[in-house]
Amino acid sequence: MASTTAFLTIRAWREDGSEHPLRAEIRLTNDVASGFQHALTLADSERVVEAVRGFLEDLVSSSG
Repeated sequence: MASTTAFLTIRAWREDGSEHPLRAEIRLTNDVASGFQHALTLADSERVVEAVRGFLEDLVSSSG
């Protein structure tokens, strides 16, 4: 059985004074040997959750 290792990091912070103070930078890769392949910066917690869910679903679907 083949194993796939993927990596996702989330760096989150507040931008005080902003109408939407949340900022979250998501960096991810499906190939840890090549480093991070994508990065996004989001300002909505639901979008962050959707991005993480999509990453996990892609990982599961690519494994077989």
